[in-house]
Amino acid sequence: MMKLSGVMPPITTPFQNGRLALDKLKKNFQKWNKTGLSGYLVLGSNGEAVYLNEREKIKVIEVSRESIPKSKIMIVGTGMESTQETIRFTNQAAKMAADFALVVTPSYFKGSMKPKILYDHFISVAESSNIGILIYNVPQFTGINLEPELVARLSEHPNIIGIKDSSGNIGQLSEIVHLSQKGFAVFVGSAPVFFPALCVGAVGGILAVAQVVPEKCVEIQNLFNDRNLDEARALQSRLTPLAKAVTTKYGIGGLKMAMDLAGYFGGNPRLPLKRPGREVEEELKRLLLQLKKP
Repeated sequence: MMKLSGVMPPITTPFQNGRLALDKLKKNFQKWNKTGLSGYLVLGSNGEAVYLNEREKIKVIEVSRESIPKSKIMIVGTGMESTQETIRFTNQAAKMAADFALVVTPSYFKGSMKPKILYDHFISVAESSNIGILIYNVPQFTGINLEPELVARLSEHPNIIGIKDSSGNIGQLSEIVHLSQKGFAVFVGSAPVFFPALCVGAVGGILAVAQVVPEKCVEIQNLFNDRNLDEARALQSRLTPLAKAVTTKYGIGGLKMAMDLAGYFGGNPRLPLKRPGREVEEELKRLLLQLKKP
């Protein structure tokens, strides 16, 4: 089994005139593959997976698998609202040679999503999945936060191999690392807390900003691994303003705009999401320039 660690971007899905632009996706991969990224998350939140139909999702997986070398990890977001559909789509991704699946908490009936129901859901998926699964905790989108004790219990299952925690809560992430089984791969999903997450035991980051400035994100991980902690901390401080701008501040439209400015293809998000205006573009240009300064 591939070692789960390092920096991976949750890749955006390119559109032109509202349709998939798979040639643009291939070109993005060609550039990303030349960096030190350890892998990719396909069909995550930043991939606008909730806006894609089944046929489009399959196409994105196909092109991604063709474009990602076997030496890099390919995780596919397969979480659906029902346990049955999550299992079906996870095994579909497995057939298409995904290395791992990322399974988000079901959230439409959030009032019913008590720890016991969530535990049973993830265990059922793990039992029936032909690939290892990572849990996806993203309370800002789902309204549900997985408590560290629940994650620790889930980590005991041999096919639940890790978590992407995008809560941004370092205390919680530290507790997850501490309580979970040895070898359980804890990834942080929030770039502004990437360095502190590594300090408390995260094995890497699944970071939106890593598709804009992959080298800088990889550099933080490498500096940390080499115990150059002051340099890693300083680079984190410089990365944080851009990281915040392409996630919490301007969302996927801002992320795609920053990708365009950095030489990748971002394009427009799918409606109802929109691309930000000129003022935001100027701000993103300024943040990218500041980050590039030695």
